[in-house]
Amino acid sequence: MKLTRRTAKVAAFATISALALTACTGGGGSGGGGGEKATEENKPEQLTVAAWMDFPPELLASFEEEYGIKVAVESFPDGASAQTVLRNGLSSGGAGLSDVHLIELDWWTEMMAAPEDWVELPEVPDRWVDWKVKQGSVDGVMTGYGTDIGPLGVAFNQEMTSAAGVATDPEVFGEFIGGDAATWESFLDAGRAYVATSDNYFIDSLSSAFQAAINLLPAAFEDPESGDPYNIADNAEVKELFMTFADAAADGVSAGIPIGHADWGAGFQNRQWATVVTPAWMTGIIADNADGIEGWRLSSTFPDGGGNWGGSFFSVPSTGENTGWAVKLADYLTSPEAAVQWFHETGQFPSQVDAIASPDIAETENEFYGGQRLGQVYGDLASAAGDSAAGGFRGENFAGIQSLVTDGISLVESGGATPEEAWESVVSDFDALGFETAD
Repeated sequence: MKLTRRTAKVAAFATISALALTACTGGGGSGGGGGEKATEENKPEQLTVAAWMDFPPELLASFEEEYGIKVAVESFPDGASAQTVLRNGLSSGGAGLSDVHLIELDWWTEMMAAPEDWVELPEVPDRWVDWKVKQGSVDGVMTGYGTDIGPLGVAFNQEMTSAAGVATDPEVFGEFIGGDAATWESFLDAGRAYVATSDNYFIDSLSSAFQAAINLLPAAFEDPESGDPYNIADNAEVKELFMTFADAAADGVSAGIPIGHADWGAGFQNRQWATVVTPAWMTGIIADNADGIEGWRLSSTFPDGGGNWGGSFFSVPSTGENTGWAVKLADYLTSPEAAVQWFHETGQFPSQVDAIASPDIAETENEFYGGQRLGQVYGDLASAAGDSAAGGFRGENFAGIQSLVTDGISLVESGGATPEEAWESVVSDFDALGFETAD
């Protein structure tokens, strides 16, 4: 989701049920910050949506059939590209912006720094899990309609782990990484045990796994009260976590090839690693990149009880010419019925309460993952995560600082530095940014 386009369809799902989307119009009222009513008089011929993932074709077609408005997707290769275009558009009075923008959780706060840039969205009671509504609001005003959430699991290749003598199925693999008491330390120690008996790596990238771990911290990089970054040199919690992962990187647990890397797909095809930390939205991407490779399964065990990585929102820039209809489109794209279609198209796990409970999510068997019911597994993982599923505080500088520290893990993975040298590099790079830090 974050670093690569969600172009892969989830492999070999059961036949998708026909969905009646005519009830997807619960919102669409007037918004604040430049919002307007959607009327026949101001109805445009086309609306544009900026995003970096595949849209269910029938979803866009049904909106056009319902309202007589075509929807054009302004497609980006990845979230970072979409973020750059949005940032530039907001700083230039809305120039070049689409009618609706998909905004990823990690850069949500930065994009919402000036709430007046966004239309206030009508509330849709009981549609989303409560914490998703809170995430999509600024000072209690809803400015983003939630799409997916990213409950965390671990995908593993049971043929590879079985050959290494450590795990033959999801239940045994869960025990291997620590069972109900699994921690990041037990997970990484399992990685050390795996590489000691195998000629390939335990995991694709520890920088990616570290990012997932960071998401579990209540306030990793910034003070929730002031929003100011903590001085990274004094951030004992992040340093301890960093060194835990960096030491494992130095021990050769990881291939050092994260999602988005040019060699990530080849790594699956070459059976270069046995596990991947896998938020729900990544399952389809793995299925595409590992096409033809048998043995991939999803574990229901996750370190520290589970958490969330990613999740996005559809928001409407207040400078748009079609804000009323854009609100209606954002509402339509995030209905429970639409969420089921997103799940089948991209593997995204819904944030909509009715969709989460839908048998079409929970009971769908995924052929690529050996017939596992991924919706049920991720539903259980999300439930087990509890409040931590919402993730920690993300201020305006969260995404940038996170990239800086994960780059430090990558430096160790590449053999370019020892863990201690990599941390010193992180501190130096942070200091160079010249932040006014929290006391």
